[in-house]
Amino acid sequence: MNKIVLRFLLITTAILPLKAQEKFLDPIFGERIDLGLIEFDPINEASGIAASRKSVGVLWTHNDSGDTSRMFALNIRGEHLGIYYLNGVVARDWEDIALGPGPDSNNQYLYIGDIGDNNAVYDIKYIYRVIEPDADTNQIPIDTTIYGIDVITYKYPDGNRDAETIMVDSQTRDIYIISKLESNVNVYRASYPQSTTDTLILEHKATLGLTGITGGDISPSGREIILKNYSNIFYWYRASGEEVWEALEREPIIVPYIMEPQGEAVCWEPKELGGYYTVSEEIFSIPAHLYFYPRLDSTVKVIENNEPALNYFLGQNYPNPFNPSAKISYSIPELSFVTLKIYDVLGNEIETLVNEEKPSGTYEITWYAEGLPSGIYFYRLESGKFVSVKKMILIK
Repeated sequence: MNKIVLRFLLITTAILPLKAQEKFLDPIFGERIDLGLIEFDPINEASGIAASRKSVGVLWTHNDSGDTSRMFALNIRGEHLGIYYLNGVVARDWEDIALGPGPDSNNQYLYIGDIGDNNAVYDIKYIYRVIEPDADTNQIPIDTTIYGIDVITYKYPDGNRDAETIMVDSQTRDIYIISKLESNVNVYRASYPQSTTDTLILEHKATLGLTGITGGDISPSGREIILKNYSNIFYWYRASGEEVWEALEREPIIVPYIMEPQGEAVCWEPKELGGYYTVSEEIFSIPAHLYFYPRLDSTVKVIENNEPALNYFLGQNYPNPFNPSAKISYSIPELSFVTLKIYDVLGNEIETLVNEEKPSGTYEITWYAEGLPSGIYFYRLESGKFVSVKKMILIK
C-alpha cells in the first residue's frame, strides 16, 4: 500500500474578527421538528419559503419552473390558506422568495426571484416585488390575483449565472443574490432604491468558499444570516455597522440540518432570535414536510472591547461532505495541552494534527485527505477534561 501523505495547515491567529471588536458565542438550535405534511397537492416543487412578518403563523412559498405565476400561503401546520396569482408576469424559473422592506415603509414586501438559469443562457433575470397580501393562519383557502407588481430587471456584471437565493437586508433594503453552481459561489447586490424601469447591473461583492447554494434568508433585524445547500445550513452573525457581504466573507457556523429529498428552501422564523423553517421539493413520490429548527438560546451573546468570551468548543468540519480538504475549528478558554486526532470508522488513528500546549484562543486547521478512500472519518479534540468527537464524510 502506498504511503498516505496527509498535510495540514494551522492558522495560529484567531478567525477574522467582527467589526468594533465584537465577539459572539455560537447560537444554539434544537433538533428538527416535523410540523406536518404540505397539505396542498399542487405545492410539489417548493423552491423557496418566506415567513410573514405581517400575519404570525403564515408562510409563503411557490413552485419551481413549470408552474404558473402564483404563490401559495400556508400555515405552520402545513395547511393550505390560498393561491395568489401575480397578474401580468411570467414564471420562467422561480427559485426563491424573500420578505423584507421596500419603497413604502408602512408595508412589508415579498420578493420573488425568477433567477434560475441552469444552463446560464438568459442575459436578463427578474425579481417581482409585491406588497405582502393579507392572510390569516386560520382562513378558508382563497384564490385571488395580485395587481400592481414591481418588476426589477437585472444582469450580472460578469456573465450569466444560475442562482436560487434571494435575500433582502432589512437595514438597508438592498437585495442580495447568491449564485449556485460555481465551486466558489458569488454574492451580488442590488442597492436600494432598485429601478423598475431600467435594467440593473448587479454589484459583485464577494466570493464564498461554498457551492450549491439553494436558499437563504436574513433575519428581521438584519443581524443574522443563513444560507443552505443540499446537505448543510450555514450561519453568520452580522456585527454593528457591517455589510451583509462583509459578514459572509467570514467562516460560517454549521447549524443543525437533516437532509431532505431535495431541500432547497429555508427562512427565519419572524420573531427576533427565532428558529428557522425548511421545506423540500417532492421527488421520487416522497411527500414534502414542513420542518422547524427551534432556537434554544434566547439571546445573542455579544462581548465588546475585546474581552474574552471563549468556551471549550469543537466545530463541525467545513465543508461536510468534503474533498479533498476540510477545515476544523476549535476554541479553548485557557492555556492547556491540546490533542486533535483523525480516526477511521474502525477506530484506527490516521493522523495527529495537534499535540502541544496552546494558549487561550480560537484556531482553525485545514486537513488534506489526499490518498484516503471515500468514507466516514472521526476527529477527536482533547483539552484538559474536555473531550469532543465529531463525524466527517469524505466523498471523492
